[in-house]
Amino acid sequence: MSRTDSSLEKAAEHLRHKMASSMGSLGDALVRDIKTLARDRTDFSAGRPIIKEHDRCPQIYLIESGWVFRSRGLASGRRQIVNYALPGDILCADSMLFKQSSFDLTARTAVSVVRIEAPQGAELFERYPGLAAALAWTMGQEESILAERVVSLGRRDSLEKLAHALCELEARLGAIGQMRGRTIELPLNQEDFADILGISVIHVNRTFRRLSDDKIAEYKKGQIELLDRERLAELAAFDPSYLHFD
Repeated sequence: MSRTDSSLEKAAEHLRHKMASSMGSLGDALVRDIKTLARDRTDFSAGRPIIKEHDRCPQIYLIESGWVFRSRGLASGRRQIVNYALPGDILCADSMLFKQSSFDLTARTAVSVVRIEAPQGAELFERYPGLAAALAWTMGQEESILAERVVSLGRRDSLEKLAHALCELEARLGAIGQMRGRTIELPLNQEDFADILGISVIHVNRTFRRLSDDKIAEYKKGQIELLDRERLAELAAFDPSYLHFD
């Protein structure tokens, strides 16, 4: 893989930018470490599994493009989407500690990832401190996002759940420069939102309709128009600090 690959550099810069407040002087080291340890690129078509639950994941991946779902499946065929990953996110960060994946990782869209072959243990921290810091940050952010999912699933009502999910989408896409004004462009359909929020598709539809009637947000295929960001954040009681971008 070329060390001057522009898409790899862009993905590394996305990650660096998101972590800017936490990285300090390690920002340059992070980009350098990723370029050094990047091995090859793999493309996945939409709907294809990247890693299945309980599979061994002996390496980590950096997303160059596309959306990935992190989910758990039930014997009935139902699923809970625990999180989603975007360009600049690291997949399988926990592979540095554990032998198998706790989640299904599935390409929601066409996805391009770079395989990063990182040493484990002391060598990682001594030779590649930028990447070591990025892995620690990634695992910390994933835990923090998971905590918010638990709060939404257990305590927020449907309107609050959806409002919070939209605020998070805006924050995460904005952090990598993928917001277009007040429009969230995304590949999620209402069934995906149902699996994120833990409610029925019918309930998702009704809740989106309520946001539209109140002129707060409007769902259209492939995009969501944020008509009143302040009211949406107020409805969700949204505090973006759990994303650790600042």
